[in-house]
Amino acid sequence: MRFLALPIALGIIISFAGIATAVDEKDKKSGGKIERSTVADPNVTITVCVMSGEISVRGWDKEEVRARSADAEQIGFRRIDKIKDSSKPPARIDVMILDKTDPTGQKGDCQALANVELDVPKGATVQVQTRDGDISIVGVAAAYAGSQNGDIAIVHVARLVEAGSVGGSISLKDSSGRISLSSAGGGVEAANICPANSADSFEVGTVSGDIQLDQISNANVVAKTVNGNVTMTGALAHSGRYGFTTMSGDVTLELPPDASFQLNAKVSQSQEIVSDFPLTFTMDTATPSGPGHKSAAHPESMPKPATPKPQPAPRSGPVVAPVVAPRIIIVAPNAWRSVIAVHGTGDSIINVASFGGTLHLRKE
Repeated sequence: MRFLALPIALGIIISFAGIATAVDEKDKKSGGKIERSTVADPNVTITVCVMSGEISVRGWDKEEVRARSADAEQIGFRRIDKIKDSSKPPARIDVMILDKTDPTGQKGDCQALANVELDVPKGATVQVQTRDGDISIVGVAAAYAGSQNGDIAIVHVARLVEAGSVGGSISLKDSSGRISLSSAGGGVEAANICPANSADSFEVGTVSGDIQLDQISNANVVAKTVNGNVTMTGALAHSGRYGFTTMSGDVTLELPPDASFQLNAKVSQSQEIVSDFPLTFTMDTATPSGPGHKSAAHPESMPKPATPKPQPAPRSGPVVAPVVAPRIIIVAPNAWRSVIAVHGTGDSIINVASFGGTLHLRKE
């Protein structure tokens, strides 16, 4: 039995070319805190990264970007959109942070030790990263976030979220769009999530943390963990496709009494399927161990968890590389139990693979 989880990619592809300012900047110092602001396109893309420190981003109604820090020696805005028409507000801005230990920027970009606060237009796409620190993002259009040793909390994002943490947890609430979340050493929680359009998928992966999902309305949901439990609560999307995989944890689905689904489950022969829903079984086959053995109902013919088609990146592209969810590969044991069962009309498809835990189907 073996499994492989590829590491989270948290690379930075920003080049450092000195601090070049955007147009119409305003400077302010108060109480030891540096503050700088600049006008911006209402759908501006903002990038910021530090070596160590917390990053907090908040959307507001102004067509302006404001950056504040009590730890920075200097804050600058570098305009990086291709068409640098000075008569128009910048559409892409890199926020440059220099701390008091490196006021001239000789260490290079993303090396500051500083907490940073950003206010950005609500239509902004934000791309933020810190090695050691927490990230908070509230009220923007799209968010890319990565932290090696910190927690990530995101609320009220309108159309896209990609977030990853190596050693911390991730929380996403009250958001919509295409979602990709990953954590190597922490859990992931998501609540009140819906698609911005019908193609928006929801994907989450952990290595050693639990996954808790509540009221996820996306029609394509994939959740994978190596050593953790998976819990999902709420109604199933119409004609939804769901894939849940765990190596050594339980899978618990708490669904409304009127839920309608087809269950395709693969579990260890020593584990159970416990259901509050009456199920009509169309296959329940134990596969003996042994190389090359095939039962009458071949397990390889079972429907596999849906893999949403990759979505093209926006043309502008992230300046901070998107966080890539860990690709979890789990090899099934030689002996398992394959089950296909239906409740109601089988409107939604639920694919479950749990090789060391129990599958619970509960009524809310």
